[in-house]
Amino acid sequence: MVTDFVLGFGGRRYGIRASGPGPQHGNSGSSSVSRFCVMPLRGQDEATGSAVIRLEPQGSASLIPGTVDYAAAEDLLADAAFWSGLPPQDAARLAEVAVRIHDELAGGRPGAQALAGAWAVELVILVTRLGERCAAGKRPWKAPDGVWSIDDAVRYIELNYDEAFSLDWFVSRCAMNTSDFSRRFKERAGCPLFEFINRQRLERACALLKTSGLSIIEIAEAVGYNNLSFFNRYFLRIVGVSPREYRSSITR
Repeated sequence: MVTDFVLGFGGRRYGIRASGPGPQHGNSGSSSVSRFCVMPLRGQDEATGSAVIRLEPQGSASLIPGTVDYAAAEDLLADAAFWSGLPPQDAARLAEVAVRIHDELAGGRPGAQALAGAWAVELVILVTRLGERCAAGKRPWKAPDGVWSIDDAVRYIELNYDEAFSLDWFVSRCAMNTSDFSRRFKERAGCPLFEFINRQRLERACALLKTSGLSIIEIAEAVGYNNLSFFNRYFLRIVGVSPREYRSSITR
């Protein structure tokens, strides 16, 4: 997966791709909007050619101990719903910081990692502030240690849409039998389990098609599909057009 830089945050990695406003190709006099997207990277994802900046949110290694809500930031970085609904002006603020980080890392000058690290902290602070505003003071959902409710299962999927799921895993977490879980999940979500998972993935894919320069195969991988043909067929079924047609319709 190609990305502008990788943010190592706690035990997870996130691909960050951003661009500031600039002239659009073939459209003299107009300006493109700033773009900012976050892609949770799975274990098999390789960030070949991408610079990496790491923050250690726990213990004495934290760059600014005690002043940043790192737990909230880590939840938001993985929250597809949060990024899908990010207003353009907020995307522009985050993109400006991310472009600075990328350019500093690419320059290779003395102190680049330290300066980029300080800006990465700025990025995390902005994310947490935006999250607080959007959530009206509510902390992001945390997976309970004990038995899950159906609401917990729904929220987990919304935050971890790119993972490989199984019905048995959710049945075990919710301490129900298969038929009860399936019935209650459909009542809560409005559709069966795997339909809901795919709809969450496609919602994020639409956001990436609108806000990023990633290729369609990169977007398919980022939202949890390792089969491009299946992604294209399911996208067409749910959205009504192919991913390529969808992107073309929003860039006209």
